[in-house]
Amino acid sequence: MQKHKFYIKRCLQIAKNGLGFTRPNPMVGAVIICNDKIIGEGFTSTYGDHHAEVNAINSVKDKTLLYKSTLYVTLEPCSHFGKTPPCSDLIVKHQIPEVVIGCIDDNPEVAGKGIAKLKASGCKVTVGVLEDECKAHHKRFFTFHNKKRPYIILKWAETKDGFIAPIRHNDFKVSEEVTSKLIERLPQPR
Repeated sequence: MQKHKFYIKRCLQIAKNGLGFTRPNPMVGAVIICNDKIIGEGFTSTYGDHHAEVNAINSVKDKTLLYKSTLYVTLEPCSHFGKTPPCSDLIVKHQIPEVVIGCIDDNPEVAGKGIAKLKASGCKVTVGVLEDECKAHHKRFFTFHNKKRPYIILKWAETKDGFIAPIRHNDFKVSEEVTSKLIERLPQPR
């Protein structure tokens, strides 16, 4: 299990290369291992282009090694046709015997169907390795599909005592910056 965690962590690292480019697709990372050596890696390309699994398989120089390799991936391989063919079909085509998945894709178009397709082909599938970390990584994608809205990050500055607007005293505006005070003279009424 430690080995599985190690490679899923690597998948999470390389998945971040897709940040800002893959939407509405998830930022997936994939690693292919043969004889305890990484022989291929990939992350999801710009929307409409290759998924992580395809990029990882394409990066393998000697494709004859795939039949005795393990594919690690942060999210369940897709099983439906969209802008690209299903990744699960490509994994089956290359006869990759083992797939280790961080978390299940709860998009209704996938939701276990990719895993079922892999198992039906005789592939050994392990699900839930670093599941919490993978779900946290895919929070933008899951929010989009489950809540039908974007994942929102809110950022603001506030004073030490919890105010977000400047305090006014007579003809001066006093606002406290995060690191220092700023005082400026307000325009005088005529």
